[in-house]
Amino acid sequence: MTVLNLTQAGRELGFKTAYTLRKMLQLGVLDAYLRTGPDRRAVYVETEPEGLPTLKQQVQAHTQCHFNSPLWRRDPHAADDWTARANEYLDHSRWSSPPWTREQWQTLRVVIELAVDAD
Repeated sequence: MTVLNLTQAGRELGFKTAYTLRKMLQLGVLDAYLRTGPDRRAVYVETEPEGLPTLKQQVQAHTQCHFNSPLWRRDPHAADDWTARANEYLDHSRWSSPPWTREQWQTLRVVIELAVDAD
């Protein structure tokens, strides 16, 4: 459970400002996501409330799709996860630069599949 103020939530979603989130609050789209915080001046939202779609999914459902927007891009760090795992599986001392043998390509394919499936 992560609770953020509107500026932090906007940045996490890829917005430069919290304008879109403020507009959604005015329209009542994010009422279920509102949370109280220690500061009476700030507005707080929960990013992953139980029993509701995530904040990102809710915002996506009420905005137009723009693929150049960070809101609509996949998590850029997701690709790093499987590549790091794949590197852990391989013995780098046994791998030279390409071209590789058929067995090396098969091994590499299996390692990548294992690393991706571990997600």
